[in-house]
Amino acid sequence: MSDQFYRAFEEKFRGPRALIQQRLAVYLPFVQPVCAVYPDALVLDLGCGRGEWLELLQSNAISAKGVDLDTGMLDACRQTNLQVQRQDALECLKEMKDGSAAVISAFHLVEHLPFDRVKDLVAECYRVLKAGGLLIMETPNPENFMVATQSFYLDPTHVRPIPPDLLAFVPEHLGYESVKILRLQEPVEVKTHPNLSMLDVLTGASPDYAVVTQKAGHPELKSSLQGLFDQAFGISGHALLERHRQQTNDERFKLEKLISNAQLSAQKSEILTSQFQSRVHQLSEHIQNLQHMQHMQHMQHMQHMQHMQHMQQRTYKGVVGWLVLQILRLAEQGVGSRLKSLCLKLFRLIMNPVLNFTQARPVLKMRLIRLSQLLGLEPFLRKYAASPPQAVTGNTSPENSAPISRESMSQNAQRIAQTLQNKKRS
Repeated sequence: MSDQFYRAFEEKFRGPRALIQQRLAVYLPFVQPVCAVYPDALVLDLGCGRGEWLELLQSNAISAKGVDLDTGMLDACRQTNLQVQRQDALECLKEMKDGSAAVISAFHLVEHLPFDRVKDLVAECYRVLKAGGLLIMETPNPENFMVATQSFYLDPTHVRPIPPDLLAFVPEHLGYESVKILRLQEPVEVKTHPNLSMLDVLTGASPDYAVVTQKAGHPELKSSLQGLFDQAFGISGHALLERHRQQTNDERFKLEKLISNAQLSAQKSEILTSQFQSRVHQLSEHIQNLQHMQHMQHMQHMQHMQHMQHMQQRTYKGVVGWLVLQILRLAEQGVGSRLKSLCLKLFRLIMNPVLNFTQARPVLKMRLIRLSQLLGLEPFLRKYAASPPQAVTGNTSPENSAPISRESMSQNAQRIAQTLQNKKRS
């Protein structure tokens, strides 16, 4: 790889120096207590690159040294007066004395090395570090799907991605006392997003991670850094996936609850609809019954009106017929005879109740007979109190009366009968 190519590559894809320094500031709380205990001990940055970490330490009054094989990167460091030299990282460590360094860092170095060289590098750091000293190794995080499948292979010098648990196991196996995985540079909103999408799951995990490990032998330094080792940093791909699963389950539960409520509402609606239809059916039957009753009442009223009209017609015909009969008889018999007949009818109407009353009282009956004999009324009473002759007192209804022939009438009576008959027809 030419010197100018890789420096140009870093300038384009790694980001501005200020941004990188801002990201690297997360390690200062780990480094500062150790440097305070070992102010004269070496702080070494392996694969120092453009020197962002060396410059950050220098601005915080910590003297540090960097090594790198790329002369273009070293030129960038020297332009800012940083202490660097061109040397292989592992060869540099092998030349150092035991317990001579307080802090050793390797930012985005191990992914460029075969795994056996990574193990050798971690082992040499353990030898070089002082008691309570720190080793920091930062590398791309393959838990992030986009990193593992795309951005990692953007750098042609990368060998292969290293899972966080694998890289953390190396110092743990080699005897380091405390080992901490720091996941870094994830989007801020992904930690609190209430509704993660699948894209968030694939791309939201921390794109970088670091293994920060401490060598045993200094209880005070261990105690002072324990809070940082206990602190959670970033978000793993597994945790993101678990959050997405939980949110999906919650959404599914809410959806199932909504569906259940909708089904209950639909059932209630069906019940209400059924009750409403039943009520409508009852009302319809009631209306039909009312209409039928109204029709029956109307028919009864019409029949009653027809009956009344018929009765009126019959009454009218009966009255007219009776008047015709009376006029004919008056014309035939004369006024005197008709008056006599009327008086006899009235007499019988009065006498019939009297006779009925006396029939039930024999003593009273005998006295009335004797009284009528003394007064000379007995023959009259016997003649007219009994059933009258048919010619005089018979039923005078038009239906039962014998018709009177025109020949037996006088000319005057015939004219009157003809006039009445013409009026009746009209």
